[in-house]
Amino acid sequence: MRVLIVDDEEHVREGIELAVDWDEYGIDERLQAENGSQALELIREYKPEIVFCDMSMPELNGIQLLDLIRRGFPDIQVIVVSGYDDFIYTQATIRAKGVDYILKPFKKRDLEQALSQAVDLCEQRVSSQRTSRDTGFLVQQADNVVMEQKMSQLLKGDDTSIAEVENYCRNLGLSPDNVRISFILMKNGSRLMKQRYDGDNSLFSFAIKNMAQEMLAGFGSHLLFCFEEELWVLVTAEASGSGMRNSLNFYINKMTAAWRSTIGLETFTGVSQYVSNLLEIQQQYSSARAELIQSSVIAGQQSDLDKPSLSDRELQLNIALENGDKLRVEEIIRGFTAELGQYGHLSLAELQRYTKEANYILERAILQMNKDLEGVSLSPWISCIKEWESRWIQQWWRLIEECGNSGYEGRSIQLIHDYIEQHFHENFSLNELAERFHFSPQYIARRFKEKYNMTIISYQMELRMEKAKSLLEYTDLPVVKISEMIGYQDESYFSKVFRKQHGLPPLKYRKRIQGS
Repeated sequence: MRVLIVDDEEHVREGIELAVDWDEYGIDERLQAENGSQALELIREYKPEIVFCDMSMPELNGIQLLDLIRRGFPDIQVIVVSGYDDFIYTQATIRAKGVDYILKPFKKRDLEQALSQAVDLCEQRVSSQRTSRDTGFLVQQADNVVMEQKMSQLLKGDDTSIAEVENYCRNLGLSPDNVRISFILMKNGSRLMKQRYDGDNSLFSFAIKNMAQEMLAGFGSHLLFCFEEELWVLVTAEASGSGMRNSLNFYINKMTAAWRSTIGLETFTGVSQYVSNLLEIQQQYSSARAELIQSSVIAGQQSDLDKPSLSDRELQLNIALENGDKLRVEEIIRGFTAELGQYGHLSLAELQRYTKEANYILERAILQMNKDLEGVSLSPWISCIKEWESRWIQQWWRLIEECGNSGYEGRSIQLIHDYIEQHFHENFSLNELAERFHFSPQYIARRFKEKYNMTIISYQMELRMEKAKSLLEYTDLPVVKISEMIGYQDESYFSKVFRKQHGLPPLKYRKRIQGS
């Protein structure tokens, strides 16, 4: 926050400068001017939030300066410090919505009281603007989500909202008569969101879209949104017959390279062969999908071995389920994926066929259990073989837990609590906890919430914030170092989380605590 001190007498300017502990009020820059004209130049260049102003000055007096501030810079908070108790001066101060009118010789207490009031008014204004901006942003985001859902429905064949989607595309600068669909499959998107963004999907999406906006700027307008789990859709517009597919591929590669280098996001892509209007978008859906599923999940030279059969494992898995043997389940599934690796090459299309078969096997097991379970299936868009392996193991662990035959009754949820307490600064996911402790993610999440009345993410954040408070209070470590020590690689995100938890950004919290 900046302050400008305007007075034609140097000793008065210096007196105000020395009378106040500026750091206490969050003032990190002070400017001085010896007349109104000089003050106006500084105001235009530096935009100070608060001005201490004399009334009797050469060139441009206080009345004239206050009038110009009122007209051109209404957000500036004005504190008049004058040697004249004239009505005309106080009237000018009132018109300029001045905070206070202090007579010379001033008292330190009067300056601090006026400054405190001015700082409060500045913070209220900033807070009000932020709230208004955030509200507008949220409304816009809500509208975008609705339209993205309608675009998803259109891709699936429901054209009831075609007119709204066409209008939305026009507003984005996309011609609805010449669009091309591209699929982008985020291979490690879910894991990355949990590890890097603490499970905050909106923050992850913002980061993805923000980088896409920058990388695709040279190509033109676009729409990027999440279609299904891990699968995103990029909509671009091209002049018919322009032969811009190579150019689009260049920009998509540029975008995905930026994601990979900046946040470690790995992707597969599939670009439609066609350009069409929105009503014919189903043809593009099929074209982009056909290209996408040819991506290699396991890249290598195909061997002469027969592909391993998943159905051959069904009986073994059911026996392990009856015995409540989680380790045996893990052994069976890891053995199967090891055989896939030996086969040498596997496309996404082939993995999707295995996924469909795996889900059928799970459905049959649930029917035999006579249980009504939801969400026990694998997503068809899992594209990492290790992720596929991990999730299928966890689904079988969940079935064992639902049967009450886990074989791990002695392993208390307390062990997981203690592990988080010791490793709170590390970025681990619920899936990684599941693999470490041989429970399904659903079981860990449910039992932890039951026992400690909070989620694992909330508990980890609570530990991080307590450690951050301690480091801010008792050390002089810079905020960026504290952020890294407690597990946040992004200092601005750490500051955002800290402010949300404690009402103050880290530096202000440190000043308040160390100054008390």
